Amino acid sequence: MGWSTAFLIVGVVLLIVGIWNLARQRYIFLSLVGILWFLVVLTENYIPSWYNYRFAEGVPTVGTLVLYLVVPIFLFIAFLSTNNRR
Repeated sequence: MGWSTAFLIVGVVLLIVGIWNLARQRYIFLSLVGILWFLVVLTENYIPSWYNYRFAEGVPTVGTLVLYLVVPIFLFIAFLSTNNRR
């Protein structure tokens, strides 16, 4: 079992938890990050032509933009949007 398989297993778990939390309407942005992580791992390992697609020369690939730009923004929003109920 390699790292790609381990990341895929973690991605599947995050996909399931993300869908479960969306169904319960809890932690929407955190759920979307889990689903997005699954999609990134899936495309990186099994559909590399989508992951390595370039919009223009000099612009990072789609996978790199999602992994290093979109996921951290969603995580930041998720941490800001958590509400503490007492």
